[in-house]
Amino acid sequence: MILHWLTFILSALGIICAGIRLAPYGEAIGRRTGIGQGWVGLLFLATLTSIPELTTTVSGASFGVPNIALGNAFGSNLFNVVIIAVMDILLLGRGPFLLKARGYHTLSGGMAVLLTLFGILGIVIGPSATFLGISPVSWLILVGYVAGVFLLFHAERNEAVEEDPTEEGPSLKIAIIGFAICAAVIVVSGIFLIRASKEISLTSGLSASFMGAILVAIVTSLPELATSIGALRIGAYDMIVGNLFGSNMFNILTVFFADAAFRRGSIYAGLAGGESDQAVVAVCGAMLTVVAMISLGVRSRRRILGIGVDSIALLLFYFGATAVIVFRGIQF
Repeated sequence: MILHWLTFILSALGIICAGIRLAPYGEAIGRRTGIGQGWVGLLFLATLTSIPELTTTVSGASFGVPNIALGNAFGSNLFNVVIIAVMDILLLGRGPFLLKARGYHTLSGGMAVLLTLFGILGIVIGPSATFLGISPVSWLILVGYVAGVFLLFHAERNEAVEEDPTEEGPSLKIAIIGFAICAAVIVVSGIFLIRASKEISLTSGLSASFMGAILVAIVTSLPELATSIGALRIGAYDMIVGNLFGSNMFNILTVFFADAAFRRGSIYAGLAGGESDQAVVAVCGAMLTVVAMISLGVRSRRRILGIGVDSIALLLFYFGATAVIVFRGIQF
């Protein structure tokens, strides 16, 4: 048991350290290639910081643990949204944070919710039919993600800000090498992380859904948190929101790859009694994202103890959802 926890902690540290370095390398690649800050946050960094989720989700499916795979994807989305409230706290009374971000992020937030609803549909229906070994619901998620990126491309193009590629920072060559090394560390750490979490869930009385939705999900979301803190220091508020909502879109896309890696047919049909747990986590994540989107639209200036009322609402909802998940995840 101690060995499994030690493996889990060391793997988590590997993901955290590599994830922290992954963000600046990704930002440098985006700047040197002319992608721009908007795409760095919305698509580029969102994909990079979601590598832990991709690794653990696909590993969980390939190891025949679909509850950890789906729980990680949906649970990471829940934690990602509450990072918005963490940013508000770190502003030290200079918020509310969402008031500093532009309203067009509701598009990426809306796409994240839509993709989540596709996943919930698969959980509820539990289709056993597959096309090329993948459930039709997962194909729907893939098509929805591609369509969402296309729509976001047009929306982001109108908001693009030209950046100077000669600014200080690593060269393109160094950035690419650094990214490759960090990605390798994350992949290896992710494999050991999922194995350790599976053993811990079996020996500690915690359900697979709890391990995926809470413990693994929070650890694999730490790169998003580290990237957001770095962006906050330079006032890149749109990069933060774009990264978080973009990461949520990509996290749901990982379900498609998990379905492909699952060797027993449709991953939704293999949940074996964990359907209700997965549905609860997915619904909570979607609802929390909707709260953030409403806050972006309302743009309230009200604060309590220096924190925006919208961030307080996000925190209360997150802790409430976590309590429900923990309660359902512990086997008596």
